[in-house]
Amino acid sequence: MELTILGSGPGLPQLDKHLSSILIRKENNLILADCGDSCAHRLLEHKVAAEELDAIFITHYHPDHLDGLFMVLQMLYLQNRKRDLLLFLPERPASFLEILQLMYTYPQKFGFNLLIRDIEQAELYFDWIYAVPNDHLYRYASIISEYKLPNQMKSWSLCFTGKQGKFVYTSDIETTDCIMDTLKEAHTVLVDAGHPEAEQIIKLKYTAIKKIILTHGITPELENRKEELNPEVFEFAREDVVYQI
Repeated sequence: MELTILGSGPGLPQLDKHLSSILIRKENNLILADCGDSCAHRLLEHKVAAEELDAIFITHYHPDHLDGLFMVLQMLYLQNRKRDLLLFLPERPASFLEILQLMYTYPQKFGFNLLIRDIEQAELYFDWIYAVPNDHLYRYASIISEYKLPNQMKSWSLCFTGKQGKFVYTSDIETTDCIMDTLKEAHTVLVDAGHPEAEQIIKLKYTAIKKIILTHGITPELENRKEELNPEVFEFAREDVVYQI
């Protein structure tokens, strides 16, 4: 299994990084997880053909993980893709379709079937992929309750099984505790270092994880404690590098 990080930047755009997006290749399957801004350009740079992608996963509805998806779908349409495309969404697929219609982007016009599924159904289609709920969106509970909004606060981490073991893409999280049982089973983890407190990242050194890749920025607290991160295990995400898992 191969991991290529297309975007490793935080929610605040940076000139030297792209927004969140990763490619996972296993045998004949090619998966895109999250679609931050410029994702379409990144796919072109990596020479991903229109028919290559098997599925797209969106872990949660924040712009830096989602807003590139609309351009990716438009690109695949204009490239005359014909093969069915699975799109796994974190919540409220009907609302997502309404946004497409708002943009005058109609799946009925696509030359391919856009098969929208709940991310919880991933294992039904790929026996080597499953989604784990995380705590990233719980902080919105009060505003959702106050204004009676339909948001479900669903945010997910993804687990992929490869020859050397499991690869976990945490996506955005508030704590590593919320998915620790999954992390402990991993060979490689791509972990959000921009939201959790420093101790939540540092304590991963006490697990059996072989490689911990820090992405999505870094908190000032963790920046000040970098010397506690074993360089044989921890490293900062490098875009365009192919990681073997």
